[in-house]
Amino acid sequence: MNSLGVKLADIQAIVISHGHSDHTFGLPSLIERLGSQSVSLILHPDASLERKVVMPNGYELNISPPKIANLRRDNITFIEKKEPTLLSDNMILVSGEIDRTTDFEKGFPIHYTKRNDNWECDPLIKDDQSVILNVRGKGLVIITGCAHSGVINTIRYAQHLTDTQQVYAVLGGFHLTGGIFEKIIPDTIAELKKISPTYLMPGHCTGWSAIHQIANSMPEAFIPNNVGTTLVFKG
Repeated sequence: MNSLGVKLADIQAIVISHGHSDHTFGLPSLIERLGSQSVSLILHPDASLERKVVMPNGYELNISPPKIANLRRDNITFIEKKEPTLLSDNMILVSGEIDRTTDFEKGFPIHYTKRNDNWECDPLIKDDQSVILNVRGKGLVIITGCAHSGVINTIRYAQHLTDTQQVYAVLGGFHLTGGIFEKIIPDTIAELKKISPTYLMPGHCTGWSAIHQIANSMPEAFIPNNVGTTLVFKG
């Protein structure tokens, strides 16, 4: 944050895309740095559950989030719900739980969640959510965390929530890396072409192969997404 020039005093809300540790690990430190500053913390009720990935060889990778109960402060307003949330005078929309409508985005089959002290297969990761802005005269800007719901499902749901078909930009993780997901790259690109966003900025868990295929298939829309990249959208 210091390197990016982000001022703590400017933070009004924190949106948790989903409850995996690689998206929440810095949260306790951020809460501490905020001190007594009032902020809202937006998350799906499932975001606080314990998680793991069980590899085909039996190896288990713990990806649980920090204990949400330990983050509660008088100055932190917790908004825990499945439904959409409006922020910043209704200018920013948090999607809440995303509808699954495609026939090829079927989730993460080796993902498990602990409920009532029992581990159960949880391929859909329903706490996944995105942030949506509607830029006047341009269309929707959709920011994903990992897009565990599927990036096409995410875009379609954003269009449904806003009653807006025009998509200006989609940026974030598209979760198309690894053998489980690389087989749906062609279908994903085919649907992205139909949607025809002005800009695409895949990063994080999108994967090297998917990023290059998107760049080759939609070069006019593709923008490299590196740490520290800043975009300014003007309506």
